[in-house]
Amino acid sequence: MHTSKQTPLCVQLIIVTSRKSLRQKIIGSGGSASVYIAKWKNTLTKCAIKKFVDDKEVCLTYMANSHDNIIQFRGVTKLEDEKKYSLVLEYANGGTLRDHLRNNTITFKWEDQLRFSKEIVSAILWLHDVKEITHGDLHPNNILIHNDTIKLADFGCSCLKESDDDPRVHGVTPYMDPKFFENRSYRINKKSDIYSLGVLFWELTSRCSPFKYKSGDDYVLRLRILNGLREKPIQNTNAIFVKLYQKCWQHKPDYRPNIHQVISELNRINYENNIIPAPGESEESENTDDLCLSD
Repeated sequence: MHTSKQTPLCVQLIIVTSRKSLRQKIIGSGGSASVYIAKWKNTLTKCAIKKFVDDKEVCLTYMANSHDNIIQFRGVTKLEDEKKYSLVLEYANGGTLRDHLRNNTITFKWEDQLRFSKEIVSAILWLHDVKEITHGDLHPNNILIHNDTIKLADFGCSCLKESDDDPRVHGVTPYMDPKFFENRSYRINKKSDIYSLGVLFWELTSRCSPFKYKSGDDYVLRLRILNGLREKPIQNTNAIFVKLYQKCWQHKPDYRPNIHQVISELNRINYENNIIPAPGESEESENTDDLCLSD
């Protein structure tokens, strides 16, 4: 690995191991990396191994460490016959937020929605304020659950505020800052994370993908989002919560709140729902009154 001013070498533990001493099973893949559940021989502790990451992701994952709502960095490993290093991470026993929301055997009440919202925001506050990191790829598959607690993961598209690195923008269309659709040279920033938060908040109340999104629909969907398409609030959602996520997904970044303002608004909301019928949306909005627990 190499060092740089933006991403100093920060690995404390590098283990070169043989295949015989490590049991692993693939549990997910995306982009250029794969994730395995693993256990070293003669140990009981499970961990997650994300294979074939670059130096920047290793360092940003390490930097983001030490927060209860961020997946914990354990070290770096490399099998004897592999050229690239792999991240060793805390294993999240609850899977992804996406799978949690789609599982219709799980009761997901308003207090759970609000608690998860606050835990996600707590992680983003830590990144934005303490670490000066923009996550850059917030969506439900990059948010994990461990012992019913949110764990933000995947810093492959993240960047430091003062970094000269050109951040990779490989997001999932419904959660991406639409300013990037206008200008491919647009740099992700903290307000990009805020936009993604707005969409995530809506999804916590709907339990389905925004616009019933499936990969392959990107071009048309991006044009419609640029033209003002946003999801319609789910009926009987808390009115303050609705107004908050609608502010977060404003097209102009300057109109979006910062992370402190998001927290302030969340703290105004009582765990007792105090529901008010959701206001009407623009004509361009999709109809999502019916919960869709699978997609």
